Amino acid sequence: MNDFLTAAELGELVGCKPNQRHEMTKWLDRHRWRYVIDKNGLPKVARAYYNRKLGIEESKGHAKYESTPNLGAFA
Repeated sequence: MNDFLTAAELGELVGCKPNQRHEMTKWLDRHRWRYVIDKNGLPKVARAYYNRKLGIEESKGHAKYESTPNLGAFA
């Protein structure tokens, strides 16, 4: 998965077409979202920032190993 929202995803969030860069930046500025402009003039929003702003928890994978050693194995 990409680290940044696609133009279609950003357009869906903002409520405009994916090629309406000015509308996207106006919406992002108005709602105080952080973004950067890429070489094509499209605003880029990090997917992690998007998830955090919307209150979406990132699923943390289960640890491969136990947090403490299995001392019973030495008995």
